Amino acid sequence: MAVVFSLTFALLPAQTVAQTSIHDNIRHYAEAYVSDFVQAGPDDKVTIEAANIDTRLQLSECPGMLTAEIRGSGEVRRNTHVFVQCHEQPGWQLFVPVRVKVLKPVVTAADPIARNTLLQPAQLQISYQDEVLVRGDVFDNIQAIVGTRNKRDLRPGRPILASQLCVVCKGDKVTIIAENGGLSISTQGIADEDGTFNESIRVRNSRSGRQIQGRVSEAGVVRVGL
Repeated sequence: MAVVFSLTFALLPAQTVAQTSIHDNIRHYAEAYVSDFVQAGPDDKVTIEAANIDTRLQLSECPGMLTAEIRGSGEVRRNTHVFVQCHEQPGWQLFVPVRVKVLKPVVTAADPIARNTLLQPAQLQISYQDEVLVRGDVFDNIQAIVGTRNKRDLRPGRPILASQLCVVCKGDKVTIIAENGGLSISTQGIADEDGTFNESIRVRNSRSGRQIQGRVSEAGVVRVGL
């Protein structure tokens, strides 16, 4: 009797390890399935993690006969439930909760920046933030906003929005580029109002004094059509 008890005790850890391995394989299978449907940019950081499966569930290995699907709309959400099914005998089926997190690169202030500061690369940094929390017109390229001015104080860690920037400010000297197909003519002017990216503002030609409407394309540059 003592020998039987000893053998049984010795076998239990191996059985537990085997079941744990099967459960982990199912988790990884669900994670891999979801990863094929996640929409993310090339610079995004994606984490996909399936919840632990109750090890009390006696699940058999299922080589070659395992399927998965996302029920309902089939869309991958922040919290997605994957229906995993074994079609072998004895078969089994269960839902595996999978959590998806996509972090997007956004430009933020490296340190507090007072309003009306001419932004320089050393003042800016790239931070990765949960896409669920990212709102508004943000930037993923530091150089895109170098040379702009902030219209309000900027705090570290918070995405810098286009609405917070003055790409061309009232009174700034600007380059006015008039374009028509392949023809391009540039002249100097003065901005008569503030403007951010792609915003239409009034500028005044320095030579003629004529006021025209143009589109802000980058820091210190306004484009108009001929």
